[in-house]
Amino acid sequence: MTQQYTLTYNPSVINFRPNSVLEEIFQNINTILGTSKFSVPLFRSFGLIESFVDKPVTNLHPLFVAEVFEAVETYEPRVIVEEVKLDVNVDGQAYPTIIFSLRNGVVL
Repeated sequence: MTQQYTLTYNPSVINFRPNSVLEEIFQNINTILGTSKFSVPLFRSFGLIESFVDKPVTNLHPLFVAEVFEAVETYEPRVIVEEVKLDVNVDGQAYPTIIFSLRNGVVL
């Protein structure tokens, strides 16, 4: 069985000098999840679409999960997304939790 890693999106955690390859992968996934599609000049396809904002969680979940799978595996090719969970807090804010494994050949 391959090692699985868990990352819960946290917009306040930014590390511009990761100490390891795994830390770099976590930072990259966090950046992908926090970037709106069409917001990066010359790289408009990077990130997630914003059509999820203010949608009911019941409608949001399946579309969001599919978007996260595609974006993370496209822009962080070292990982295989195994599962995406959506954690909703009392205020209605939803934060994704990504469970992923590393592709064969990725050296930590």
